[in-house]
Amino acid sequence: MLIGNPMIFRELPLEAALRQTQALGFDALELWPPQIAACRTDALRRQLAEHCAGLGLPLVRLNAAGADYFGPWETPASGAQFLDGLKRDIDAAAALGMGEVLTWEGRAPAGATERDIFGWVLDESVKLFRAATDYARARGMRLSVEVHPFTLGIDLRFLDALMAGVGADDFGVTYDCCHFGVGLPHSYVPAISALGPRLHHVHFCDSDQVSAELHFPPGRGRLDLDGIVAALRGIGFRGSLMLDLWLYPLPEAGARIGVPYARRVMDALSLPPTRPQRQER
Repeated sequence: MLIGNPMIFRELPLEAALRQTQALGFDALELWPPQIAACRTDALRRQLAEHCAGLGLPLVRLNAAGADYFGPWETPASGAQFLDGLKRDIDAAAALGMGEVLTWEGRAPAGATERDIFGWVLDESVKLFRAATDYARARGMRLSVEVHPFTLGIDLRFLDALMAGVGADDFGVTYDCCHFGVGLPHSYVPAISALGPRLHHVHFCDSDQVSAELHFPPGRGRLDLDGIVAALRGIGFRGSLMLDLWLYPLPEAGARIGVPYARRVMDALSLPPTRPQRQER
């Protein structure tokens, strides 16, 4: 199913953003913590989940990448703060009936050397994500990290070591075409093969390969999208796909381009085309 995120309509009230997302033909939702800030209790979160399900938009994932609590590593003790924040987001996502929390793998300390990064930062990152994955698993959920051009995992050596250190099938990577296209401008396609089965999700979009957070509709940027799709087919990708238009200034027009394009990609990858029945409200 094709996932959308109404955060692209961040200036609209949530109800209006949900209606817009429904009208554009998405099948399920990934939400952003600021969108659910008013749902301060589990009862309210369940009511939101019921409302979305009634629109034919089940909630699948909470996208907490870039959360305020998960700043750059400063000392090994930073991991306790990061874990507390992750646990709060895992609990909120569980109350919403989601199956996953998306986070990121963290940023390097100021002035860190390679010895620091592949020493204590890697060791503490492994401890953090082992604990967070265990916490999520106990609640029937799993974790994924969304690599950004400025986070530790854009160095695939670090990402590989982190994944191997955590060593859990329910801890994976989200490949964002924009982020990898900016962070690894000459190797974003081969990065897919390097990730292999650890790649659980794709945020599908195009990019100008300059702007780290500006996600273009497919075909409106510079990326080799055919190469990306071929690489995904090459690893037998069977995860989920979200059309990501974060910060694109024309999100409705972008979605009208991107939704049919993303569905063709899903067909090429033999991903399930399930479209839940919608109820008009």
